[in-house]
Amino acid sequence: MATKLQHSIDFPCPPADFAAAVTSEQYWKDLVANVAADISELESFTATDDKVTVVLQQRVPEDKLPSIVTKVRPGDLRIARTMIWSTAGGTVSTGEFAAQVEGAPAKVNGTQILAATATGSTVTFEGSAEVAIPFVGGKVEKAIVENIIDLVTAERDYTVEWINAR
Repeated sequence: MATKLQHSIDFPCPPADFAAAVTSEQYWKDLVANVAADISELESFTATDDKVTVVLQQRVPEDKLPSIVTKVRPGDLRIARTMIWSTAGGTVSTGEFAAQVEGAPAKVNGTQILAATATGSTVTFEGSAEVAIPFVGGKVEKAIVENIIDLVTAERDYTVEWINAR
């Protein structure tokens, strides 16, 4: 059974400014260089008329993992993380995210929605984490969801700095 992921992040900028960031390859290069640079790399950035696809390779060091995870799978975790934003009509509003842990029966997927607010914009993530390991899967899923929330929060802070610098 999967663990739900529901989280929203506010940005003090209009949706167009957020969209300009996530559709810029330079933004993604700067993001991985400034947020967890020792454990992240931009594997690919592809932009077409109707979508932007970003693939990051991320590593979670073993010493940062909960013991329940390292008992089941020792060593660092390598995670392929994909974000897709629709750019239909020249604006970004919806997308998808996914992550797959290399060599483990763990995956995360869901949707991301960008919307205007009275003070800027918000991105809402809705999805799930699923770990197909009997007895401990639910505990590992909860740890994954907590780590995703921490990661997107750190990325949010850098994104605000990046947008403000432009």
